[in-house]
This record gives sequence, C-alpha cells and structure tokens, in this order.
Amino acid sequence: MMGIREKIRDHFAVFFLIIALFCAVVDIILFRTAIPETILAWILLINIGFQGIMAGFMHWYGPTADTLAVKLGWLPKSPFQKEVAAADAAFGVLGILSFFIRDNFLVATVIGGSIMLFFMGIGHVLDIRKSRNISPYNAGSVVYFDLLLPVAMIVLLVLWKTGY
Repeated sequence: MMGIREKIRDHFAVFFLIIALFCAVVDIILFRTAIPETILAWILLINIGFQGIMAGFMHWYGPTADTLAVKLGWLPKSPFQKEVAAADAAFGVLGILSFFIRDNFLVATVIGGSIMLFFMGIGHVLDIRKSRNISPYNAGSVVYFDLLLPVAMIVLLVLWKTGY
C-alpha cells in the first residue's frame, strides 16, 4: 500500500495544483481579487514557477537526475535531461516573475508554458503508445496534468482578458 509520501511524490503536479488553488481561494476571499486572474497567477507561481525550478534542479543534479530518469523510463545520464532541466528552470523563472509583473508578461508565460506542457504531454502519450513506457513519471497523473493544465490556463486567460 502506498503511503501519503509516495502518493505526493508520484503525483507531485497534482499536489502543487492543490496548493495553488488553495492559495488562490484564500487570496480571493481575503482580498476580493478577480477570480480568473488570481487563479491563473497562483497556478503560474506554484505549478509553472516553483515546480519548474524544482524540476530543473531535479533533472540537472546527478543522483536525483538518475532517479528521475528511471521514473520517466529513460536511461540515467542522458544528456537530453540537461536540456529538459534548462527549459523547466527557464519557465520556472518566468512563472515566478509573472506572479509579480502580471499584464502581458503573464500572458506570454501562459502561452509559452502551455505550449511546453502540451507538447510534453503529447510526448508522454506517444512514448506510452510506441514504447509501452508506463513508468510513474511518464504515465498517470503527469499526462493529464501536462495536457489539461494548458487548457485550463488558456481558459482562465481568456476569461480574465474578456473581463469576467
């Protein structure tokens, strides 16, 4: 039976999303902020920002990178992992900055982050179909997260920009 620690580890993206939504609800209740912008800003800060920085370090740092590679169904020490680390960290910085800068910086971060996540999700689906790679970080909640969070962010962006 999987304990809470293992569930959080294997479904970290969902865990970060729950934190982002909780923070957004508190922000909306306490400060009466606009719902779509507030939810979007918190998702960008927590899921794209903090999660991106964390993923960047995890893909880069030796022992952690090797463990992560195995959980993805990759071979350890793949040089490709350094490129993924750089992309994750770069979008992590954008996610954090967009929380504070907002306006069109937030728009650009949503567009870029959505493209990156969606293509990563498609990559997971193709890897599952082609190689039958059902490793924990290649299949399961990460696939749904990578495919559905971009849709949710774009819907929130449209709602915010149309004045909802």
